Amino acid sequence: MSDNVIPIVRHAPSRAVLRESFFEVNNQITHRIQRILDAGQRDDGRFFGICEELSELTDICRDGTQQGLFSNKEETMESFRILTMMVSHMELMFLYARKNLASATHYRKEINATADEFLHRQTRIVASIV
Repeated sequence: MSDNVIPIVRHAPSRAVLRESFFEVNNQITHRIQRILDAGQRDDGRFFGICEELSELTDICRDGTQQGLFSNKEETMESFRILTMMVSHMELMFLYARKNLASATHYRKEINATADEFLHRQTRIVASIV
């Protein structure tokens, strides 16, 4: 090696740092789901903003698959795609509840069921961290 060459050392975060960061984001996701449930029940206009935050947090978690944080990368990526669709589904049900007040209770129940499934799927993703 020549004296004129300066080696570049990349500082990648350790697996422990990645895990800690993922768990922090996961806690925020759980909090956002609760806020979505509350906003959906009260017909709160902030519902869409909270869903946007949830989508962003899900995207942050998805980045962990690129870092080798999960045991099965393909399955985990598929789960994150499903979570993204679930957020869109909750937004659609919220719009339907606002448009069709006679069926609003049905659509709110659908939001609750989707949020529960979202949390269940997110729990399975957390369990797959290596």
